Amino acid sequence: MSSENHVKNSVTSKAVSTQSMSDANAVDAEQNDSELIYHLEDKPPLGQSLIAAVQHILAMVISVMAPPAIIATAMGVPADAVAYLISISLMFAGIGIIIQVHRVGGFLGSGMLSIQAVSFAFPSAMIAVAISLMKQQGLDWQAALNVLFGVSFVGGLLVMLGGRMVPLLRTIITPTVSGITVLMIGASLIKVGAIDMAGGFGAMGDGSFGDPINLALGGLVIFSIVAFSANKRPMIRMCALVLGILAGFIVAAMMGRVDWSILSQDHTLFMLPVPFKFGFFAWDWNAFFVLSFLFLVVVIEAIGDLTATSAVSEQPVEGELYESRLSGGIMCDGLISSLAAIFGGFPMATFSQNNGVIQLSGVASRKIGYFCGGLFILFALFPVVVVLFQLLPKPVLGGALVVLFGMIACSGVKILLQEGVDRRESIIIAVSVGMGIMTMVVPDAFAKLPQMAQMFFHSSIVTAGVTAMIVNQILPRRKHTMPKSQVEFLHGRPAKS
Repeated sequence: MSSENHVKNSVTSKAVSTQSMSDANAVDAEQNDSELIYHLEDKPPLGQSLIAAVQHILAMVISVMAPPAIIATAMGVPADAVAYLISISLMFAGIGIIIQVHRVGGFLGSGMLSIQAVSFAFPSAMIAVAISLMKQQGLDWQAALNVLFGVSFVGGLLVMLGGRMVPLLRTIITPTVSGITVLMIGASLIKVGAIDMAGGFGAMGDGSFGDPINLALGGLVIFSIVAFSANKRPMIRMCALVLGILAGFIVAAMMGRVDWSILSQDHTLFMLPVPFKFGFFAWDWNAFFVLSFLFLVVVIEAIGDLTATSAVSEQPVEGELYESRLSGGIMCDGLISSLAAIFGGFPMATFSQNNGVIQLSGVASRKIGYFCGGLFILFALFPVVVVLFQLLPKPVLGGALVVLFGMIACSGVKILLQEGVDRRESIIIAVSVGMGIMTMVVPDAFAKLPQMAQMFFHSSIVTAGVTAMIVNQILPRRKHTMPKSQVEFLHGRPAKS
């Protein structure tokens, strides 16, 4: 009997051992299939962490500083105030990144390597609102900024609320609506880059606007970005935007087109954020009506960005953990937007650029986010980066912005194609994009409407997005979808016979 038990125990032990080996082999196979070098909870060495953080920063530093500079410059804000606004953007981008990766309290933040910066959804609409306030109500630039910051504070609270209502919002703002909105964000901002590429607003006054040398410098930057993007080395491709700007800057310096006197001017060597720097919040219901839609766009963009971050980090893209990360990431966007508004910052949102960096570097460790956030805060406190940004000649910056904003428009097209474009979607796109472009090219067509309507039609983003929402609800939904061959054609993949 003992011999029989011995045999049974031996068989059982072998079975358990075989099962353990099978489980271990499965884990090994899963790890071998992974394309990541460092996973979400891994802790890379200090040197590798810094290198990975610098890669993320290089991929998006221009994107962090451009929106506040674009808004402030269009409003006629003095240079020292522009520098402060840029520093605040860096500061709260850094704080937001740290909260995102740390996941405060287990519910605030995504808990992934999520990068934050000022959302590109806002510059065009905020410029339109600010200029309208300054012209029609006689506000100076400080009073107009206080209106924008007041609306941003409340808008941030709305984004936090949206973080708790993701399923409902996704039924209202569909991927088609989101894609159209992102497309119009890029399209409306290209004009800003084009003006800088031709010499900027200052060149309009001295007669040098459109000078062939300006266009040549901008064209050189565009060509350089394309050339670096075609390089076989992932690191160079990832930094193509920064390298293209550097190439244009070097040529501009050789041509004597860089104003080095900026370095000899008095600059703040150490900057601390000041609550209500330009005055206490002001309010305008018309401005809120125009900008409120964009805070919904921030929520939908965040859903896409955080989903992509989950995917490239080899984390689940469905289920309770995934939904919790979406909610926490969006709530962090809203909180940082409201806090930034108090100190003179514009609305923040998660960015998609870092997802490409994760794929290229193979580093998804959220610990890298602490380095990214810390470096941004350091740049804000000691604003040397802002001074270097001011050194860039307008045509050099303009060439880079044309490409950057074109890429944003391209992202909108990708969103639309991912869903397929049948007859119903074509009508939605045609009507909303048509209305949006109409507001861009013939803004005077709405000059006789009430002020609120004028502000609404001043922003092609809001016009196109809200139109898309309305038409999307009006048109009956069809059960059948576009033929597979047609979808493959639109995606650039020929259908198989």
